Amino acid sequence: MGEMGLGYGSEYQLLRFLGHHRNYLNGRIQEILGTQEEIHWLDYPSNYGKASLDAEWVGIECFKDEPNFDEIRQRWDNFWPSKTKAQNWDGIFRVGSKWYFVEAKAHEEETRSSCKASDPKSVEMINQAFGKVAAHYKSSKGNEWASADCKSYQLANRLAFIYFCRENGIDAALLYISFLNGYDKPGEKGRKNITTIAEWERIWQDEFDELGIDMKAVEGSWYNLCIDCTEHYANI
Repeated sequence: MGEMGLGYGSEYQLLRFLGHHRNYLNGRIQEILGTQEEIHWLDYPSNYGKASLDAEWVGIECFKDEPNFDEIRQRWDNFWPSKTKAQNWDGIFRVGSKWYFVEAKAHEEETRSSCKASDPKSVEMINQAFGKVAAHYKSSKGNEWASADCKSYQLANRLAFIYFCRENGIDAALLYISFLNGYDKPGEKGRKNITTIAEWERIWQDEFDELGIDMKAVEGSWYNLCIDCTEHYANI
């Protein structure tokens, strides 16, 4: 996790909505999940080495208070290489007993990355995990997900995490928050801004196409919520 930008970017926008417009954010989330149950956000872990003084949850750390955490950790260690290569979460919340892992995005480049693992054992573990996930989603491209050419690696490893959770009795899903007009970085003149829902829909369709996964196959385990950062929320 890099340092948070002031006034722009996905991390800033998510914290802005959590701090200034939480009722609106929770209402939109409830709408897309089709529930009226209360949303319980996890507080972020502290990290005094960061300018924000906080860090992100990593991998399975959020389960540390679960009574069977030792078993979860042992199974995770056999599924994914290590904490240093584990998923960093922009936010986590629960609705009832179900866990939701949040990824916030403000421009397309944030969605594109390839696998950086170089240790042969780590690459082998990742490929084995991806093989199971690809088979689950009936994709014939799983052996490509960890290649340097695949730029949808981040989405692939997030889906792998949800697969792991569900295979181990943890009800979990991904919630992507795709911000519109959320990246007015000084000097950028808004050139990276995504301005329409259609643009985000095209981006995510391209990602799933690259992974060879039909988006209908992830219904209930992957959600996309678009929020316009320029709307007025005070009276909502």
